[in-house]
Amino acid sequence: MQVTIGDTQVNIRVEAVYSLPRLGFNDNFFTWAQAFMPLGIRPTKVTGAFWDQCNDRVMTQFINDAEYILTVDYDTFFTKADIEHLAALAMTFQCDAITGLQCKREDGRPMLTMLGTLNNPPADGKTEVPAAWFGNPVCEVDTAHFGCTLISTAALKRMSKPWFLGVPNEKGEWGEGRLDPDIFFWKKWRESGNRVYITPRVVLGHGEYMVTWPGKTLATPVFQYATQFCNTGRRPDDAWSPPSP
Repeated sequence: MQVTIGDTQVNIRVEAVYSLPRLGFNDNFFTWAQAFMPLGIRPTKVTGAFWDQCNDRVMTQFINDAEYILTVDYDTFFTKADIEHLAALAMTFQCDAITGLQCKREDGRPMLTMLGTLNNPPADGKTEVPAAWFGNPVCEVDTAHFGCTLISTAALKRMSKPWFLGVPNEKGEWGEGRLDPDIFFWKKWRESGNRVYITPRVVLGHGEYMVTWPGKTLATPVFQYATQFCNTGRRPDDAWSPPSP
């Protein structure tokens, strides 16, 4: 990836890595190609039943061959400019890892844990930040995501294995209180002396599977999360219904 500052050009080695299922979303594949090809970034995918194991294998493969590893989720939407922005901020602010704002599917809340709250979560489970937070070029956080995340290999080398590990709750179950592999990674990342950042200046899309229904007036569609329909078997109330006989 060529980085130009004034009259100086430097080639930064960036490897894009994926944990992919056998089937995916074609729209994403084409937007990735449009983003990566002009930058000379090679995408490499690993397919398997376990997201964490696949990511570990492919990140280990390139840890000695690149300055940065760019992790990508197969349902994330981003542009060439987003990658350039992440790289510029990573080098400017010496970020060990950096990504953009992305919200949870079927939820809408950003996928991050505010700094200082992972081990000391607020009692009501809610966190508020001042509007000025979103005006910062980079914001340090406790955890982020892997949707389109630039990770320094120098920082990755400071973290011992395992990088990813799922830990059940005190009952040995996988409900509330568990530690998922992605959060385990960020927790260990910070314990290793590394820092992770979110930049509000890069906004990432998150693909979702929606059901589209005719609206009551047939003029505008009505959207419903696929999970909601599968769980309830009901159309939204504002979807079209046949007239009563």
